[in-house]
Amino acid sequence: MKKTLSFCFIAILALFYTSSTSFGASSPKKHIGIATYSVKGLESDIEGSFKALADDGYVVMEISNYDAKTGLVAGYKPAEYAALAKKCGMEIISSHARGKFDVKDVEGSLADWGKVFADHKIIGCKYVVFPMNIWSGTIEGLKAECDLMNKIGDEANKRGIKFGYHNHHIEFVKIPNTDQLYEDFLLANTDPDKVFFQMDVYWISVGGQDPVAYLKKYPTRFKLLHIKDEYVVGATGKINYEAIFNQFYKNGNSDWFVEMEAKMNKEQREQSMAMMNQMKNIQAQGGNMADFMANMMKNRPKDGQGAPPPGFGPQDPKVQAEMLKTSLEGIKLSADYLLKSDFVK
Repeated sequence: MKKTLSFCFIAILALFYTSSTSFGASSPKKHIGIATYSVKGLESDIEGSFKALADDGYVVMEISNYDAKTGLVAGYKPAEYAALAKKCGMEIISSHARGKFDVKDVEGSLADWGKVFADHKIIGCKYVVFPMNIWSGTIEGLKAECDLMNKIGDEANKRGIKFGYHNHHIEFVKIPNTDQLYEDFLLANTDPDKVFFQMDVYWISVGGQDPVAYLKKYPTRFKLLHIKDEYVVGATGKINYEAIFNQFYKNGNSDWFVEMEAKMNKEQREQSMAMMNQMKNIQAQGGNMADFMANMMKNRPKDGQGAPPPGFGPQDPKVQAEMLKTSLEGIKLSADYLLKSDFVK
């Protein structure tokens, strides 16, 4: 009997010691962010998606479904959407949003962005990011656009929000009749106190540039990252995420978001890239975002003429549900890769 009691005591002591050691040694939760642009079919089950993201280990998010015309986010008032995220264990700290951007109507543009920033202050965002633009093909035009960016950034500062710009690959081509890349011109001609930059590590790589070199060259300008790959982060082995994170952290930054496209077959991926290359062509021809959108709608595949990239065209509920399921599976794989990576804090 004494031997039995001694064995039980030792077993309980061992269990207590293991548990105590485990709890004591547990590392802080990693600061992993998700851009909800990645969640294809999100609005078919917002709460379920948020819970799944939290379960995956994501703690902060960047939204992309704010509607500047209505001031709503997926039909919710800003405070309601933020509360829903919080209920599911997530915090919204950033948003990809678009207000009017017209150098010929500065007053109207600033008024529009002022409302955007006011709504995002209610959400609790630290950052609002201008997601893409087709830039002027002249130095004079670009200077006017940079001046407008600075004025928009000033409006953001008044509301305690940081205003930034997110690159694709079209910023890494030369401005016509110069040897300067668009990205470098934008960095040189915007005020660091009013405009920051969000580096998309995939698109800068597609643009033929080294993400780490840019982080070293402009250590104070890139406040946010999009951690992206062709699909699941880390799957291709083409991007050196360890070097990127090490330099980003060395620069004193901590906020970043996984961003993923929909899962595509080879044909769909080629169509998606062709669409993005159209942006570059339209920019080179002196066009603008309205020209790009018109071109995109004109040239998208019609029924029976090939499968468009996922998310284009009408989606029935079953298609959305399947899209959401596939999307969340890929997002979890990205989280698993990053959680297991020692270089991620």
